[in-house]
Amino acid sequence: MKTFYLEASLSGLGKWLRFLGYKVEMVSGRLTKEEILKNRNKFFLITSIETAEMLEKLQVDYLLLPRNSLKAQLLTLITKLNLKPRLTLDICTLCGSKLIPVKKEDFKDRIPPKVWERYSEFNYCPKCDKLYWEGDHIKRLKRRFKELITPLL
Repeated sequence: MKTFYLEASLSGLGKWLRFLGYKVEMVSGRLTKEEILKNRNKFFLITSIETAEMLEKLQVDYLLLPRNSLKAQLLTLITKLNLKPRLTLDICTLCGSKLIPVKKEDFKDRIPPKVWERYSEFNYCPKCDKLYWEGDHIKRLKRRFKELITPLL
């Protein structure tokens, strides 16, 4: 699968795509013709009809998504592109780099005492220098994901 290239208004969707294991890049400002041509090998996710017309003329792959509804955006994307609705949680949510499993002993000074006691598996993002573990927030994340994709189940 190509890298998804999302307009700035779709940052929430971008985070969920990373949870699903997809590579995501965000547009920092308005999409220009030059930026589109520079990134034409990526798959554009947009909400603007004007941008869709420009992408169409330039023969760039894109999907026009509904505005203002993360649920509708995610369902449209999963359905239209036949994506697997499965959380992988193996990509950094900040930068999109692949996470590396690490030994907790190597990060003892960075792990809060209660987390140290409760969890044994940790992943690390070398680019962001961020440590991840499957805490209670993952249960909430999985519950939220189920709510978002319920019509597909």
